[in-house]
Amino acid sequence: MQDVFIAGSAIFRALVDSAPDGVVVVNEEGRIILVNQQTEKLFGYSRAELLHQPIEILVPEQFRSKHEGHRTAYVNGAQLRPMGAGLELYGRRKDGTEFPVEISLSPIQTESGILVSSAIRDITVRKRAEQKFRGLLESAPDAIVIVNREGAIVLVNGQTEKIFGYSREELLGRKVELLVPERFRREHPQYRAGFFAEPRARSMGANLELCGLRKDGTEFPVEISLSPLETEEGTLTMSAIRDITDRKRAEAKFKALLESAPDAMVIVNGRGEIVLVNSQAEKLFGYLRTELLGQKIEILLPERFRGMHPAHRERFFGDPRVRPMGAGLELHGLRKDGGEFPVEISLSPLETEEGMLVSSAIRDITERKKIEAEILLRTAQLEASNKELEAFSYSVSHDLRTPLRSIDGFSQALLEDCAGVLNEQGRSYLHRIRSAAQRMASLIDDLLNLARLTRAEVHKERLNVSNLARTVATELRRAHADREVEIQIEDGLEAMADSRLLRVVLENLLGNAWKFTSRRAHANIEFGRAEANGSPAYFVRDNGAGFDAAYAERLFGAFQRLHAMTEFPGTGVGLATVQRIIHRHGGRVWAEGAVDRGATFYFTLAGKPS
Repeated sequence: MQDVFIAGSAIFRALVDSAPDGVVVVNEEGRIILVNQQTEKLFGYSRAELLHQPIEILVPEQFRSKHEGHRTAYVNGAQLRPMGAGLELYGRRKDGTEFPVEISLSPIQTESGILVSSAIRDITVRKRAEQKFRGLLESAPDAIVIVNREGAIVLVNGQTEKIFGYSREELLGRKVELLVPERFRREHPQYRAGFFAEPRARSMGANLELCGLRKDGTEFPVEISLSPLETEEGTLTMSAIRDITDRKRAEAKFKALLESAPDAMVIVNGRGEIVLVNSQAEKLFGYLRTELLGQKIEILLPERFRGMHPAHRERFFGDPRVRPMGAGLELHGLRKDGGEFPVEISLSPLETEEGMLVSSAIRDITERKKIEAEILLRTAQLEASNKELEAFSYSVSHDLRTPLRSIDGFSQALLEDCAGVLNEQGRSYLHRIRSAAQRMASLIDDLLNLARLTRAEVHKERLNVSNLARTVATELRRAHADREVEIQIEDGLEAMADSRLLRVVLENLLGNAWKFTSRRAHANIEFGRAEANGSPAYFVRDNGAGFDAAYAERLFGAFQRLHAMTEFPGTGVGLATVQRIIHRHGGRVWAEGAVDRGATFYFTLAGKPS
């Protein structure tokens, strides 16, 4: 009777055949009484092969035993509904292959009883798309949470489980506010409603500090991007949630470094807007931080430089690299009170997620400029003094030498021409006059040499100091052939020094050793190298008259003598000359000794001797 009803309804059959899904109608016994063309195409059976067969022919083997119970339960409470909500449903083709399906059930009341119509849709393509989507979702580096309009979570990925500490089952179907700290939950639904009212891709809470809440109750900083998803179930919202704890720590360290910097730090973006400053910048320019953020960097420049500055800024962004700004130029900053001050600026590019930024380290060089001005003044004064000294040296050399030569010459003439007229005392006076004049001439020579050595340029080169000392020793032996002096010189000593000036040092030190050992029957002089306070030093040692160690500091002063002229001749300028030469080499000189037990003079030179 049912077959007659169905077969006689031409309109019903036409409608069924035009349906896009497979349509299968079964009776209460579960026998197929009607199929459409889509069913034949979908399952691979002909219509004749399906009619009067149990519906289980289209169900995979593993589900057949339970299917009859589901069918009976539906007939008993027949109503329009999807079949197996929340379950994975599959159909079975004639060739035995299975495919995922979506099934909607509808009851049909007839005179002979209830028929059940099944609309069966092959969702293989959708499942593949879902699988790709899930693959993308699972491979995402961020936590992905998808919610519906009511705020219920419908999908999450593995990163969400990892970041929030919940399993997937614990999240699905729960309100998204579960992941929001308690203090923000009241306002969150209205923000969610606002997004659904105007769904578009955007970041959430721009310029706000956002936090997520883990299952264990701990909070962590997050960054959230929202995107609408159009689905068959309506619009959903996809949230990409990034844990930015590490970034926040790095930012905190960066800000700490920024605050600890001795210079004012001002960071600007490509538009020339100030995005970050440190407390030194506030102190230096007189602005509060809030007064500077978002302002153009030109606010810190004197008015006369502002017009050209944007072009300079654009050039830096075109070729970003660490460099000083305005090399060779006089740069100035402008304080809030309108006062200007000289500055030195170093620029550094900063690569950030927001794009390229430029960090400016700004140093107030007011004090340096004052010192530089003072140095220039002192240099000018020194040059003037040097010119006066040169004039004085010229005067001494020419104007004083002439009368001294006259005194010495006429004294000698008196001794030679009038010796018979003068008595012994008169001749003694003339000898004393000549000796004083000659000593004065020698002193003038020493003073002039000292002045020249002080002004002379130092030209350093690698020298064999041992050979230089031997040359000086040989000249001493030739000048004093009547003396027997043992001189020991260490081989292979080298140094970076001015050869002319270092020779003067050795002439004075070895000459002093020669002089102060003149009363020794067995004189001994030694030149070598030793360790002094962990550093190498050269030395000249003798076994001569020595000196009182209490007066060691006086040795290197001009005209400072520790022995009488009658004991050892000299002007007292030699050691002062040595000290000035050593100081000009960046070294130091000192002496050790004891009365009648010899002396040792040490000196160092800048740079490590080899």
